[in-house]
Amino acid sequence: MVTNLPDEVRAIWSRAILTKDPKVKLDLLRQVYSKMPKHKGTENLQMNLKRQIANLEVVIEEQERKAKKKGSGGVEWAVRKTEFPQLCVVGPPGTSAGAFELMTGLRPELFRLYESPLVGVYNAGDVPFQAVWSPVVGVGKLLLGRMTGLLQNTDLLLIASSNASELERTLEVLDEIGVVPRNEELEVEVRATASGGIIISGTSERLSEEEVREYLRGLRIYSAQVRLSSHSGLEDLEAALLGRRIKKFVRIGHGGSLGIEDLVTSRDSVASEILRTLGLIRVYTKPPGEEVKKPPLVIPVGSTVRDATLRVHRQLVETFRFARLWRAGTFSRVGLDYVLRDMDVIEIRA
Repeated sequence: MVTNLPDEVRAIWSRAILTKDPKVKLDLLRQVYSKMPKHKGTENLQMNLKRQIANLEVVIEEQERKAKKKGSGGVEWAVRKTEFPQLCVVGPPGTSAGAFELMTGLRPELFRLYESPLVGVYNAGDVPFQAVWSPVVGVGKLLLGRMTGLLQNTDLLLIASSNASELERTLEVLDEIGVVPRNEELEVEVRATASGGIIISGTSERLSEEEVREYLRGLRIYSAQVRLSSHSGLEDLEAALLGRRIKKFVRIGHGGSLGIEDLVTSRDSVASEILRTLGLIRVYTKPPGEEVKKPPLVIPVGSTVRDATLRVHRQLVETFRFARLWRAGTFSRVGLDYVLRDMDVIEIRA
């Protein structure tokens, strides 16, 4: 573990964690790796460091390429998100291309990705999801580097595979670039702060608050926000500090509850699975005297009429009187604090 490293190495490690500059971070992590003791007790840390170093090399290379492109008037490899969830269609080129074409009607061609990302709209369950083709397997370092930032910041990974080998290789590549597909509660989240001390929320059966504070102080981190879950361990804290990105995912094809053909034949089921995984619901709005509007609002589970009203127009909350609610064939009048469910229809009266 990091706490067993020599003081000199821990000091370098803490600087690497706190810096926002990728080049500085890369240099510091290389120093940590070269100076750290190499034995069985540091095997996992060695592996994680090598992985992050390789990932940073790709990220820096891509940033430099973008800077050159921008200076020459070229097209930047980036995707602007919409108000609806963004899905990265991930997997080997052939399988992911087939899935993407079924979803969007666009025919993916690998050579096009060397110029710009391929983005389409997947209409499912009344929601126009933003779909981005992301064939991570066997595409080479350059193209993978261009996709890394996108994959680390997307809302959901739609992992398409036709067999166990494709799925395994896809997961391996994602791991190499610091992206971890995972739908369970995060074991540990850490955010370094400029001041305020070490603030810990949540509790763990395996890790006490004092152990967390001691660990961070050992890295010379004296101000941070830490969130623990019930099974958090020191290894999870270490991984969080290494900058791993945990991303929600849905498997299509091998290992998933939905087949690739379901992307077309069962769009409603696919949409429901995506929204459930992301913790989102659809709420339809109906202006007085008009038909129900589409697409619906896509808002977090637990949202209230107030939240939905704010999304429609902030001033409506100030003049709000009540809302008419239609749910599964029933009708009622509700207030701002009423908790909404998926597929509710509301008519705001102000």
